[in-house]
Amino acid sequence: MAATTRRAFLLSAAAVSVGCAVRGTQASIAAGASIRQPAVGQSWRYAKHDYFTGAMVGTQLDRVSAAGQSIQIESHSDATTERSVRYPSWGATWWQKYMGHDSPAVADPREIQQPWGRVLVDPHWSELQAYEKPVPLWPMQLRPGWSTTLNTYYKIPDSNETMPWQLTMHAVRWEPITVPAGQFTALRYSNLIDFRYTNVSERVAGQRKENIWFAPEIGRWVVRESVGTFREDLGVAVDESSYRWELLNWT
Repeated sequence: MAATTRRAFLLSAAAVSVGCAVRGTQASIAAGASIRQPAVGQSWRYAKHDYFTGAMVGTQLDRVSAAGQSIQIESHSDATTERSVRYPSWGATWWQKYMGHDSPAVADPREIQQPWGRVLVDPHWSELQAYEKPVPLWPMQLRPGWSTTLNTYYKIPDSNETMPWQLTMHAVRWEPITVPAGQFTALRYSNLIDFRYTNVSERVAGQRKENIWFAPEIGRWVVRESVGTFREDLGVAVDESSYRWELLNWT
């Protein structure tokens, strides 16, 4: 009995020691994490895979084209035919309000952050989306357990309709992760996004669940998984296209 008790004590002490070491490592990472600031020319290239089959469907290149009051990131994919996005009538007013100057009549699809880490215009959806207030792209505090819920509205080109958008973000833990671009220590966090589609769509309520691994040293994520569902008018839940992106290289 004494031997058993001693063995149980030693195992328990070892478990506590390991747990403290892990927590200590995470705390030191969080304390020393510094997010790379944006500069023109920085880029990130990703392989895009079908989430369910694993099949590669193309590559995506994101590159910083402007870094000032707002950060603009051009996005190009080899899987689709690029076309210019013409900002609709609401765009000039919206752009003037948030950017402080007139909008271009025609522009390529681009991500606009203001400030760094909060997105105002996001081209990485089926249609370019502009939010009424900036949406966080990663946890504002780089520590496990941090969470937030944000409610806003968004618009799409050629529509004056505003649609609700709710994001719940939760930071899980620091993890080592290996991708084609190398090995990184990344903060894994989850997103739960509830939103509504335009009234002219046959889709009604939509939801996206995401797991993202953010590497502060590159100023962007190294892996992103996004799985979506939506409900039709009749209330039937349907799976949407779902993908996993992995970082191939960055500059």
